[in-house]
Amino acid sequence: MSPIGFESFDVVVVGAGPAGSAASTLIARGGRRVLLLEKDRFPRPKVCGEFLSSDALPSLERLGVRVALERAGPERIDRGSIHWPGGRSVSFRLKAPAYGVSRLLLDDLLARGASDAGADTRFAARVTSVDGASPGGFRVRFSHVRTEQEARSRFVVGAWGRWDALDRKLDRGFRLARTRYLGWSRDYECDTAALAGQVRLYAFAGGYCGLSRVEGERVNLAGVVAEGALRGQRAGWEGVLARAKESNPALAADLAVLTPGPIGFLGTGPVFFTAKPPSEEGILMAGDAAGVIDPFSGEGQAAALASGILAGETIERALARDFSPARTAALYSRAWKSSNARRFTWSSLLRRFILHPRLGAAAAGLAGEKLVGFAMGVLKQKEF
Repeated sequence: MSPIGFESFDVVVVGAGPAGSAASTLIARGGRRVLLLEKDRFPRPKVCGEFLSSDALPSLERLGVRVALERAGPERIDRGSIHWPGGRSVSFRLKAPAYGVSRLLLDDLLARGASDAGADTRFAARVTSVDGASPGGFRVRFSHVRTEQEARSRFVVGAWGRWDALDRKLDRGFRLARTRYLGWSRDYECDTAALAGQVRLYAFAGGYCGLSRVEGERVNLAGVVAEGALRGQRAGWEGVLARAKESNPALAADLAVLTPGPIGFLGTGPVFFTAKPPSEEGILMAGDAAGVIDPFSGEGQAAALASGILAGETIERALARDFSPARTAALYSRAWKSSNARRFTWSSLLRRFILHPRLGAAAAGLAGEKLVGFAMGVLKQKEF
């Protein structure tokens, strides 16, 4: 395929998940020319804990989608529990109710909001390169409708998620991390009343998973497992789940009354639980492209929305004041680090606590709900 000329935009956003759609919405509202490129077609299911903490609600309000989301009937979650393999567990209440909402619904709602705001949204568009060396700004190559196309823009937001071939092309250092995880999810149906209003987390050898309801009273199971724990494993995700149930009787009991949904298992990887540079070669990274926080925090989607809004605000300010891409990236990086550095440090420490077969259960027995409340508190999203 050969390029067919190019189009000019103020901003190109790569990825229409929560972060990318949030950034696109804010920038397009200012009358800017925004191109939003997404490799998938929406609506589509996605591996995710599908837990939207109360910290996300101001972001949804600002983006103009909160009312529509609440009309869709998300599950209202106000309590939870953590279960360790030995049978020890601890229950806790959330300081403010969260929502259980599928990515099938949420991502489509946010992307349509970006389009309604004026963003030129193109699905099934695979970005192949982002080149910032041109004096005129960025050159973004992408495949769409069986042609290779090019867009040129003053700024680029990278919101392509946990991992993409673009990370390799940018030679991002997080790829060299020793510990890598894989993620999976699956929907369940039938009698889900026992899980109403709850999120339940289960630790097992090499990983953890969680159950919670979403809209329509369906149940989402999502988990992560260390890549090393899969060595010699040939039974796929069914095998991973079987081992998890053998390790954690509470998980086996809760799944016994549920019926698997029609979609089957979804898997993703590799997942690197670490903060990443918030900007790369002048590209503003948002959402999981800037860092993946552990799902047990329940703050992943709230953080993604907030970082997308931060990227949008920073770029709008830069366009209004004619800042260079380098200065804009520096401003964004400082703000992102100020808000997120502590959360990633605590997330790493608490991951070891959750996964340790004895330490977690023993600490839960001693401190119980106070310990969990403290852990969740330090991971809450700070205001940008």
